[in-house]
Amino acid sequence: MHKTETPRSADRAQLSFYVENLLAASQRSFDDEQQAQHLGRSIQVYDRNELAQFQAFWSSDRSDGGASARKLLQALEQRDPCWPCSPVPADSVLIELANRFPNFAPAVDHVRRAAALARLAPGGPLHLAPILLNGPPGIGKSAFARAFAATLQAPLLQFSMTQATASFGLGGLNAQYSNGGPGYLVRSLVERGAPDAVVVVDELDKAAVDANHNPTLPLYELLEASTAARYVDDGLQMPLNLSGLRWICTSNEVSLIAEPLLSRCMQFQVATPTPEQMRAITATVYRDIVAAGNWAAHFDPELPRAVAEELAESVPRDLTRVLRSALGAAALAGRSTIRVTDLPMQQQSARRRIGFA
Repeated sequence: MHKTETPRSADRAQLSFYVENLLAASQRSFDDEQQAQHLGRSIQVYDRNELAQFQAFWSSDRSDGGASARKLLQALEQRDPCWPCSPVPADSVLIELANRFPNFAPAVDHVRRAAALARLAPGGPLHLAPILLNGPPGIGKSAFARAFAATLQAPLLQFSMTQATASFGLGGLNAQYSNGGPGYLVRSLVERGAPDAVVVVDELDKAAVDANHNPTLPLYELLEASTAARYVDDGLQMPLNLSGLRWICTSNEVSLIAEPLLSRCMQFQVATPTPEQMRAITATVYRDIVAAGNWAAHFDPELPRAVAEELAESVPRDLTRVLRSALGAAALAGRSTIRVTDLPMQQQSARRRIGFA
């Protein structure tokens, strides 16, 4: 018997056809967006015409600085002018970063806002205003910077101002000087091919600035997006677009930093973690150590509460050293669970001295 199609069944067929087409269009839109993100998420770092001009400029310079510049230009020539950027992290990943470093949550929130804007224009890079983290020593600023770079899937470059005596360490030195040549920043970036690397300037407040030397001078251009887009390293002379770099500066005393540098940064006062935050941080560090050592089959997945409580008055800087020592003690004893007695004696003694034992 032939089945007569009713108006209702015709409507269903039409609706099914409409939904299938809508889903197909949605998939095409998604694929196009993914392709746009893949193709578009890049930054043009240099201009080929300028590269040729500066190769000619340095070709006749026989100084050591000239040789260094030529070598760097050759390396630059091996890379396309447009360098691929790291992907914009998902918000859930940034929330996890804030959970791992609860005393850095305001700084992470700054990144979350920038990432939300970046997602509005698929394929664009994540632009971040420079971040200044100010707080007492040992509260995890360096550990946070490493985790931050890993979250952004970007290379990490570190520069300590306590060891810098002049601007050429970061920004290069003119070839007319015997030890001239491109600086650490440009050399590192060309080597890695990352236009949006995370650059950490440790202890900005400790920079030895005097009438003759100022190691922070390159930062006046690098921390400003408009000038960083045509940044000239003194040892290379060729302008490069470094506006995509993500900067994290750290300090212990913000009042010692020059106001023009402060005005270029989003400032965050990072407090010493509370005991409750330290318990969460300690548990996270424990899991990270076990995972990094490929020891998951040998130790408990979670840190015992008693050990986390014992370390609640510690500072983040000490945790990796202390927990690795405790894990070693447990391994020697053939145990998968670490105990309070596995902690280094000085750690236990310090807690007893302040009345927690």
